[in-house]
Amino acid sequence: MIWLLLVLAAAGAWPAMTKGPLWAGFLVGLPLLLAGLLLAGRRWAFMAAVMYGTIGLALDIATIVQELTHPAAGGSLPASLASGLLNFVLILAGGRGFFDADPAPAP
Repeated sequence: MIWLLLVLAAAGAWPAMTKGPLWAGFLVGLPLLLAGLLLAGRRWAFMAAVMYGTIGLALDIATIVQELTHPAAGGSLPASLASGLLNFVLILAGGRGFFDADPAPAP
């Protein structure tokens, strides 16, 4: 799970540099933050990663549809396919990690 988030952060580094600081925060900063929270043992970060993967997958699907209907010179189709696959696997791994995690101790 942590490796998936790190790979997504690395994959988003190049587009983030060309799109501005807000995209940099979403594409690079948020996966790194989620990976850190998972390393710290925060169980809820699994579900936050699922939400991040869902948003990322929706953006990738929209980009793929746009590329297929109106091809651009940028050629972002292979990158969107790879990112979409990573986001899909992140959703699956995050859901499994959330349900398989040890329950929090009672207060």
